[in-house]
Amino acid sequence: MTASPTPIAIGVFPADELDRRPLLFAALEGVFPVRFEGRQPGELREIDAALEIGGVGIAGATAIPLLSLLVAEPVTGGKQVVQNLATAPELDRRLRGAALPDSHLGAAQQAASALAADAGALVLASCAGEPTWIRSGRSEQALLGPAELGPEEALRERLCLSRSAALLPLVHFLRQLSAPIDWQPPATRACILFDDPNLHWPSYGFIKLKELSEHTRAHGYHASLAMVPLDSWFAHPAAVRTLKQSDGTISLTVHGNNHNGGELGRQETEADGLALAAQALRRIAAFERRTGIAVDRTMVPPHEECSQATVEGLSRCGFEAITMTRPLPWLARPPRSWLARLPGTDALIGWRPADFAGALPVLLRHPLLSRDPPELVLRAFLDQPLILYGHHNDLAEGGLDVLASAVNEVNRLGGTRWCSLSEIVASNFETRLQGSQLSVRPLTRRARVVVPDTVEQLLVELPAAHPGPANERLIVDGRPAEHGDPVEVVPGSTVELRLQAHNLVDVATVPAPRRQPGALARRALGEGRDRLLPLFSRAR
Repeated sequence: MTASPTPIAIGVFPADELDRRPLLFAALEGVFPVRFEGRQPGELREIDAALEIGGVGIAGATAIPLLSLLVAEPVTGGKQVVQNLATAPELDRRLRGAALPDSHLGAAQQAASALAADAGALVLASCAGEPTWIRSGRSEQALLGPAELGPEEALRERLCLSRSAALLPLVHFLRQLSAPIDWQPPATRACILFDDPNLHWPSYGFIKLKELSEHTRAHGYHASLAMVPLDSWFAHPAAVRTLKQSDGTISLTVHGNNHNGGELGRQETEADGLALAAQALRRIAAFERRTGIAVDRTMVPPHEECSQATVEGLSRCGFEAITMTRPLPWLARPPRSWLARLPGTDALIGWRPADFAGALPVLLRHPLLSRDPPELVLRAFLDQPLILYGHHNDLAEGGLDVLASAVNEVNRLGGTRWCSLSEIVASNFETRLQGSQLSVRPLTRRARVVVPDTVEQLLVELPAAHPGPANERLIVDGRPAEHGDPVEVVPGSTVELRLQAHNLVDVATVPAPRRQPGALARRALGEGRDRLLPLFSRAR
């Protein structure tokens, strides 16, 4: 096994600033291959970079990379202001030109005069015309130094819609420092997801499949339709034909089972969760046989509800991922943060391209119609897929122009690959190349890896957030492999890696869940309402 690279040593000046933020710096060491060391003025030996907090000149004259954070971030926010990022190539491409609101920056505006850009400095960010982040050579200065994390606070809460000015310069600095030895993330990927549509007719509410197909191809994006398995009993030939002729720009995925409210959140026992997941897959498999249309094995829980029992059932039945707005939905209930995590876990929930609910990856999604552009910028910066979700009636006012606007907004971030949820799942892994060995860190249960021409061995390393290999079988190109052992591969080939539950079940053998009288009638009423809405709209 190839040894992990030696972490980059970063001196923190003065040393007591490191002591004041143990949770913050521990979280950052969990993200980047770095090691923070408390230092006093002038102690520059055996460090690769320096971080000053609270003043200028503490580290002394230095030729190593230096970030100076001048003013302590206020613990409580104030009036919200906007930090405008430059378009300079020195900034990460996804951040260029972004406008990020921040309430904590506004509370520190009186100290802005402490950050004065000299004639040769490059302004990376500003607020109300005053610089808040500058670079001169290998040295950077930013106005705010991030405060310590709270005991249950996630690092992602410091890089969010209303608070990013203090942490962003530090994360950007660490990312650039560690890039040569760090894991390489997946590319920016995006998908537009509609909940509820089925193929009973060539349209569903305000979605006309033929028009959507033409629009996706003309504008270069992908649309996924989350279909209720109960609806899979019938597919109109014209609807099937449209999907098959869409050139892969429209796909299907799974939306609950009966769509009976928040049904996935009501399963209390493992047997209940297993029965629901297995029935959903049986229905979907029958649909695939009848129509020849594949359905992605990503679950979209109705009403954003999913219990731990359901997650276990989905995993054992072979589902590959969940997509919803919260990493751990059974914990993230108001007044708790949407980033609430299990006791004893680290503060990195919501930070990676995927989280794990048990052994099942969770891909975060974001509302289409009420989307927040700053949040999309930050998700892209964190290498997370951009899954914009909505319902057919989101097109009631603006039609397909609503989608064109969202697509343009995402494309402005640069380098975006539009694809299905299945493709997002298969590409959701990180890599690190060391000689002729490629290490792969899967944030997924199925990874499709293109092997570089110089690579002869593949090594799979589970991420820290994964519960571990005890209940997972590693399959490489259909053959079992041992966790932690390098696998011989053919240079230039494509390899499929799978993580498979040891207690995987044959869904055909799982008893059906308890019958729900009226399930079909309830779903028919919901579908009928959706299909009548355009008629009511035209009548108005």
